[in-house]
Parts: sequence; C-alpha cells; structure tokens
Amino acid sequence: MIKYLRYKLNLKIFFYFILIIFTMTISSIIIGYRVVIKTIEHEIHNKLTDSISAYSEEIKFIEDKCLTIARYLSSEDEIKELLFNREYDRLEKKLRAYYTMKILDIIEIESPDGKVIMRGHNPEAAGDTKIQQTIIQTGLSGKSIVSYEKGRSGFAIRAVAPISYRGKIIGLIMAGSRFSKDFVKQIQSLTSINNGIYRDHDKIISTYTGYKRLDDTTVEKLKTRETVFIDNAILNGEESYLILKPLFSADGTYWGALAMSISEKSENKYLTYYRKLLSTMIILGVLLSLILYFFLARNINKSLHTIIDGLDGFSLNDFSTRINLKGNDEFNRIAESFNKLAKKLQIYNTKILKLQEDMVQSAKLATAGQLAAGFAHEIRNPLSSIKMMAQMARSYLKDGKGEKEIGIILNEIERINNIVKELIEFAKPSAMHFQEKNVNEIIVEVLRLFQYRIEHQGIKVETNLMDSLPRISVDPEKMKVCIINLTVNAIQAMPTGGILSVSTTFKDEHILLKICDTGIGISEENLKNIFEPFFTTKKEGTGLGLPLVKVIIERHQGKITVESGKGETCFTITLPINRTDTDIII
Repeated sequence: MIKYLRYKLNLKIFFYFILIIFTMTISSIIIGYRVVIKTIEHEIHNKLTDSISAYSEEIKFIEDKCLTIARYLSSEDEIKELLFNREYDRLEKKLRAYYTMKILDIIEIESPDGKVIMRGHNPEAAGDTKIQQTIIQTGLSGKSIVSYEKGRSGFAIRAVAPISYRGKIIGLIMAGSRFSKDFVKQIQSLTSINNGIYRDHDKIISTYTGYKRLDDTTVEKLKTRETVFIDNAILNGEESYLILKPLFSADGTYWGALAMSISEKSENKYLTYYRKLLSTMIILGVLLSLILYFFLARNINKSLHTIIDGLDGFSLNDFSTRINLKGNDEFNRIAESFNKLAKKLQIYNTKILKLQEDMVQSAKLATAGQLAAGFAHEIRNPLSSIKMMAQMARSYLKDGKGEKEIGIILNEIERINNIVKELIEFAKPSAMHFQEKNVNEIIVEVLRLFQYRIEHQGIKVETNLMDSLPRISVDPEKMKVCIINLTVNAIQAMPTGGILSVSTTFKDEHILLKICDTGIGISEENLKNIFEPFFTTKKEGTGLGLPLVKVIIERHQGKITVESGKGETCFTITLPINRTDTDIII
C-alpha cells in the first residue's frame, strides 16, 4: 500500500514538473516584465496615497492640538482675571511660559475689537489688528474655531477660543502652528518624501523646487474634495509623481492643498532592479526545474514528518498546534482531521478557563463581602456613640461657641455612616420589595433631584424615554440607587459641562436603560475593573458604587454593561420583563 502511494505521488510530481518547465517559465518570460512595471507604478501610487493620508492626519492632529490648547487656556481662571484686570506683564509671562514649552509656534491674546494685546511667541510685535480674519470674527461671536490664516508669523494653523468673564467676552486666545520650512522638513524626515503646501493656486512652502503654481483645472478638482495624482510634474528639475490633497477652511471653502512627490528615478531604479531579478529568477528556474523532479519525491517523507511533528508537539498546555499541509491528498486529510480535533479541544479548554475565571470572581466577591460586613459592624457601633456624644456636647455649648466645629463633626460622622451603609448593603443585601413600576418614572424623579447641579455645571440633558414602555416588577428604591449612582458618575465626569443622555427602549422581552455622558471617559485598562469591589479612581470614592449597582441589577435578573470611547461613556442596564420569583443574592 505504501509503495502504491509513493508511486502515485511520484507520478503527480512528474506531471507538475513538465507543467513547470513548459508552461510557467514561458509565461514568466512573456508577462513578467509587464507585471513588474504595473507593480512598481501601483506601489508608488499606494505609497503616495498612504503618505498624503498620514500628512493629512498630522495636519488634523495639529488642528486638534491647537484648538484644545486654545479652549483650555481660555477657560483658565487666572488668565481671565489677569486679562480683566489688565495685568499684562504677568499675563505675558504666562504666555511666554507656554510658548517656551515648544508645543506651539504661535500664542497670543486679542482684544474684543480684534487687536493683538500681546504675543507669547513674539512680544515686541503686538499691536496689529486682525478683525478682518474669519476666525477672529467667529471667536468674537462666542465660538471656538480652527482654520488656516496668514499673519505676521506667516501662514499657519490657528485656533481661537473666546475668553468670557462674568458673562461677557473680554478677549480671544489664539494658539497656532506655522507652515514653516522646519515644518515641511520634519514631514520629509518622517516620510522620506518631498512635500509642500499650496495656498489656493500658489505654493507657500515645500522641500522641492518647481511647480510653484497649480493650474485652474487642478484647483477645480481639488475644490470638489478630490485627491489629484499627477504623473509628470517637473520637480527639482526632473519628472516626478505628485499627489495633491485639498485643505478646506472652517467655513467649508477651499483653502489650498497638501502635496507629496516621488521622483520617477525611483521607478527606474526599481525597474532596473526587478529586470535583473526577473532575468535571474528565470535562469535559475530553468536550472532548478531540471533537478526539481529528483527532489520533489522528498515531499512524501516531509508530509509524514510534518504529521508526526504535529502530533508530538500537541499537549494539554498548548492547544494551538496545527498541522499545515497543502493539497488534497491522503496526508492532507489526516492533517485536517487532526486540526478539527485540536480546534474542538481548544474551544472546550476556553470554556473551562472561563468557568474557572467566574469561580474566582465569585470567590473574590464573597471575600470582599465578608470583609465589608466585618468592617461595617466594627465601625458602626463606636460611630453611633461618637455621634451621640457630639450631639450631647452641642447641647452643653453656650453663646454658640464651638457650634460650627460640632456641626462639622456631625456632618463627617453622617458621611462615614453613609459609607458604612454602602458597605452593609454590599456585604449583606437587604430584602427586595418588588412593585410594578414604569422605569421612566424613576428616571424622571432622579433627574429632578439633580436638576440644580446639572444646570450649575452647564450640562445639557437629552432624554429619549419610550412612551409605551411596559411596567415591570422592580424594587423602586434599589433601582433609584442604581440610577443615582450612574447619574452622579456621569455628572462628576463632566465638571466643565457636556451632554448627559438617558434613553429607554423595549427589545426582545427586555427593557434597555442607557445612561451616557460626554465626559473624561474610562481608560481601557480601568474598564475591566470598574465593577470590582473597592476599585476607584476618585480621591474620596469607596469603590462600592458600581459593584453595588451590579449586585442590584443582577438581583433583578438583569445585567449591566459599559462602553467608553470616541468622547462618550455609556452604561446599559438590561432588565427582563418576565422576572422569576427567585431573589438572587450575590
């Protein structure tokens, strides 16, 4: 049987040998050169396309950086006070300090009439008027904006943010980065490609010579947001490939273009190299094909060795072992059967590891609950005595002396008592009292509690509560605790304002409650820990708020998930319509 198998395989090898000699070699000679030319042109196009995209991303990054810094500085209380009180010397020192950090090329403050009060990057050049610039007019209207403008410092990315004080705009902060020779040289050093920037038709800066002006046809294409590729541009005295990507001002009008170029000598260099390589490969291919037949038979033994090595390499500690054989012969069928078995074992192993992980998590929660219960009970008794003694001491006070201090003590005792209540609730959850409720009513009640704080922080509330939301069996007080915790977290994440959105929907026999904020977000490394007991990133947090929410939701036989990214953090609570009567205590 083995002799027959080897004979069959050797016959296949001989057939493919003839095919290689008389078909592949001749085909390579005919089409190889054309393929090389097309490949090089395609690679150059791809390289320029990728590079101009990276260039555009760098411009976008600089825009975001300038706008972020402008907004940050415009909101600084110290800058507002100094500008309002006209303490220009101190204000100039502060701007100079930011400029010397080398984060920006341009930093300055304009008055409400558009006049430059001072420049951190060039103090002695202050005094010119910029009221005609679009970004200045937009900034004076109370909006932050980033665009491209020309000033004493030349063409630059400039961002403007209004400085408001006591409800009135008292000036503008401008942060910017110049389109300078150093800027395009830095891009060249990062990409090894010549680049430049055009304003409308005319080139303003570049690392190459020539092509000083774009023709009208090219500009019209750029105005339609089309990326333009030019094959025969004369740059540095030689034919080059040039790619242009349009830039648009903040108002959406065409401003200019980014440019990157590669000399056609690169194509000729690669073409020469590939021509030699192709010729060498063809010659070697003919020579190697003559002896290939005598060595291809070794593939039989190689296949056997591959299967044996795969079996030997398989272990219960590593399920990733696979046997890789190409073709559709007997060896390949054996390899496929082994790979299917290994894949099934890997799936089962993953499920076992997940069960182990869940068991460890349950053990951690149980341990945390025992510790919390012990601490809570040990603290609560002496805390009650302290509170009673403080109240008695306050009754002995005369002429109001010490009243403030005793009040502080009682307030702090009450705060500690609330933390102890959280510990006890987490460690030993109280009985559930289920009632038929509309979740929307609980949400509205909670938002009403925080109305003053929300308005005080300049937070915008967006609600999308489903009108026909069905009533479900919940513990209203405990659900209220959950929504309060998530709302407080969202408010704390937006100290300078943002959007708090709350929505409810009904899907697949479940109610979905989503609470989102546009605050500081949660880092990826913290996302997996936020429901862990005692894990917190807040200075005064106990780390029990979200774990308690998770326990309450799970006692409702629901689940809670969180997503954070792209400027938004969302908690989603899923509650079943048909809850069983079992009270799950975790």
